[in-house]
Amino acid sequence: MKRFLRYFLYRELYRFIRNAGKDDNSNSSRAGDSNEPSPQSTQHRLDELPLDDGPIENANELKTVLQQMDPYDFEHFIADLWDRMGWQTEVSSAAMDEGVDVTARKQHPYEQTTLIQAKRYGPNTTVGSPDIQQYASLGQQYSGVDKVVLVTTNEFTSQARDLADRLNVKLINGDNLVSLVIEYDALDLVDNYLEFVTTVESEHSNEHPQKQTDAVNDSQEETAEPTAQPESELGTETRSGPVPSTLWEKVIIVAIPGWIVAFFGVETLPETLWAITFLTVWFGLPVALFLDARHVRESYDWPQYWWAYVVTSLIWLLAIIPAGLYLWRRRSIDGSANNDPETDSSSAPDTATTAETYSDSETNSQSQTASATSSYASDTQTESVPDLGDASQHDDDAISTTDRGINRMEFEYGDNRYYARTTTAPNGEYIAAYQDGRSGTGDKNLESGRVFLFEDDELRFTTEIDRPNACAVANDGTVAVVDWTDWGDTLSGTFHIFNESGHQFVKHEFDSNIGPVAITPDGKYAATSTFNPDCSTYLFDVSAGEQLLRHENQHGNVQQLKFIDRNGTWMLQLGAPDDDSAYGIDLGGHVIWKSEGLQRQARLETLLEDSTETDIHEAVSLLEEAMELASKDYEERNVAGQLAETHWKLAKTTKQEVGVTDEWWEHLNQAAQYYRRTLPRYAGKQGLAKVKRQQGKQHLAEGDEAEAHDCFEEIARLEDEYDVQLLTDADQRRLSELR
Repeated sequence: MKRFLRYFLYRELYRFIRNAGKDDNSNSSRAGDSNEPSPQSTQHRLDELPLDDGPIENANELKTVLQQMDPYDFEHFIADLWDRMGWQTEVSSAAMDEGVDVTARKQHPYEQTTLIQAKRYGPNTTVGSPDIQQYASLGQQYSGVDKVVLVTTNEFTSQARDLADRLNVKLINGDNLVSLVIEYDALDLVDNYLEFVTTVESEHSNEHPQKQTDAVNDSQEETAEPTAQPESELGTETRSGPVPSTLWEKVIIVAIPGWIVAFFGVETLPETLWAITFLTVWFGLPVALFLDARHVRESYDWPQYWWAYVVTSLIWLLAIIPAGLYLWRRRSIDGSANNDPETDSSSAPDTATTAETYSDSETNSQSQTASATSSYASDTQTESVPDLGDASQHDDDAISTTDRGINRMEFEYGDNRYYARTTTAPNGEYIAAYQDGRSGTGDKNLESGRVFLFEDDELRFTTEIDRPNACAVANDGTVAVVDWTDWGDTLSGTFHIFNESGHQFVKHEFDSNIGPVAITPDGKYAATSTFNPDCSTYLFDVSAGEQLLRHENQHGNVQQLKFIDRNGTWMLQLGAPDDDSAYGIDLGGHVIWKSEGLQRQARLETLLEDSTETDIHEAVSLLEEAMELASKDYEERNVAGQLAETHWKLAKTTKQEVGVTDEWWEHLNQAAQYYRRTLPRYAGKQGLAKVKRQQGKQHLAEGDEAEAHDCFEEIARLEDEYDVQLLTDADQRRLSELR
């Protein structure tokens, strides 16, 4: 037995090391081409990624999240990802990309230029061969292009793949893209572009983006001292702070060196002692992991996939890997125990068909009061929470709560423990608490979520909802709830509205995912928004239980909704107040307010449009004003390009009308200056070359060969710098003569 185990252990260890070496060599051999991830290496990274510990639970969910990113944001996300991979990137503007979304350049190990087209598609849309045919020609349209890459969040048709192979177009589908995100540790970029999700790598940050949005974000929070009550009055023990140490944790700590002793002592230890050590570690480590995880899960929403640690530890050769990872993750919980836990915060792709039903939900209205004390705490403010008095109901319905961070409350209801997010009415009289059914377990079908409504010290009602993930409550206790339903399995979402007694006014089902929610303080109107591709905002009349309107969002996905009183009428604000793309609509769906960013953008577009229709001299003034308004790099390049062309046209007009004058030289100098600001765009290179060519020819006509040489030499330098053909045969002849 001992000889067999020794042979087996060393043989498998040798294979593992050999394969790992092969993977490393394979990865290094492809390091020069970051657009083609290694299937072996990326799969290895996928397996190692602790997604089960965060809101995004696996690679498929990460792909689903990417599929609903705003298309414009997706282009910038791809640019940032390639930048993370070591490329210098530039995002083309919508008006001038000509099929190129991102241009990526790299100087090492040799100079390379890649044109990238980014296709943010949902799960039901694939990229076909017409797209491949269109983008394959980009390599011929632009000089110095080494590769054309087409990136999508979904998949390519088989015909598209065959055509791409023939036309030398590199394809990156959704799975490849997820692999790149993981391989280059770019989960933080997902956080940056999708504020409503939280990925594993940002779970320890002080601020966690919340998918929930309600109408009371600006309400003043009252500060109150937490009310302490004896533990006997609470009826249940609650915990906060670091994860408590257990006997089983110590067993795990001891088992790791025990494994090392058994592994390296196979030749030196007495056979009996070695066998005892071997079997003790083999069976004791999984048992200790199971019992410790069960103890931790009594107080925390971790580990979600405890069984993965247990099952992997049964593989003796790999046992210390899950054990070490478990202890490391367990220790990290200590640092975040008082912050938001790892909740299931994600989103999915969407479509837009709706069906409305109105019914009374099965609610559990409570006439009794609950026994508990709850409080909210943050670094800057404290919000009072109902002090629920002595219980006058059955013990199995008792609710006890404790504080564990801002907008959270932990309590027991019936036989279940809830760690719920909360939102408060503007007047502070009502608090709605809600928990996603999947927030505490990896089993998608294990249990339903639940929504609770408290008024002062009384639980008014509670009802089961599969996946409540955003909630808003009015001053009269009307509650609006966003239910993600079968997220990850089907494209769906349900919008619920209840009164303070639990009677359901609205149950509106969607075939797409829904995100933020808002309700007016008087409870008369409520709203929610869907994500791409439907990308619309829906407004409801609460008392009538009817949808008032569907408004197509003008600037992509909306992450925040808020009702604002404007002179006695309600305006629904789409987007955060500091968001450049935020705007407001009235109850009829008309845009009645725009953020400063949108106003600036509208003025900029008007100036650019007017400059093409007015007198050429007036166009310069309009474009100079537009340049002052441009705040983003692509906007400045667009305006600079139009200014350069306008000055070029003015130079030609001046020469035709009055000949070569100081004004002619000034317009050419201005054109050259603005063309330089558009570099490295190809139009900028061509424009600057034609200006310097015109100036060089004029210097030759005037007999100034030194200045002429400098002009043609600058064109040659542009060629060398950007590896593009700019010199004509006549230019090369003149340059040779001048040299």
